[in-house]
Amino acid sequence: MRRINAGLLTLLPCAALLGACAGTDLKPIATLSASNALAPSGYSETKLSDTQYQVKATGTEATPKVRIEKIARARAAQIGVEQKLKYYKVANVQFGVTCSKKHEFYKGGATQPGNRQTVLLDVVYAKEPLDATYLSASESYDALSGELSNEVIPPEAKAAAEQEARAGCGQAT
Repeated sequence: MRRINAGLLTLLPCAALLGACAGTDLKPIATLSASNALAPSGYSETKLSDTQYQVKATGTEATPKVRIEKIARARAAQIGVEQKLKYYKVANVQFGVTCSKKHEFYKGGATQPGNRQTVLLDVVYAKEPLDATYLSASESYDALSGELSNEVIPPEAKAAAEQEARAGCGQAT
């Protein structure tokens, strides 16, 4: 007969209770993390010069546009900190939508279709503020990353984000 860990037995009812209390709003939202082929939500950047970058943020289907822009701005500030460029300004903001279809693999499995809102920022950096529009990279990063980590997105905002992304891809809402 196997002996079961007593701690595990106390956790099982708690896990079941948490699952029941979680409700149906389990749709993930984008976080302040790099995107990649397996996890397309998050940020990426392209260095245009020593003082210019393009920063792109992509949300999940349920991530509101405001949060996606906040992720892009936080990454822009973080680049300034990493590159020891104390100040930055966002010169241009472009909103868009990335639409993908379901893709089935030869040996089974498939990717899910997805409609993801995106934000693309053109960012200029400087060691000293060239005018009043430049922001402190370290102060901005601290503020934005704090907001992102504490932000709670209500279910109705997630649903609205999904509808907006579907509409951007020409799908019925």
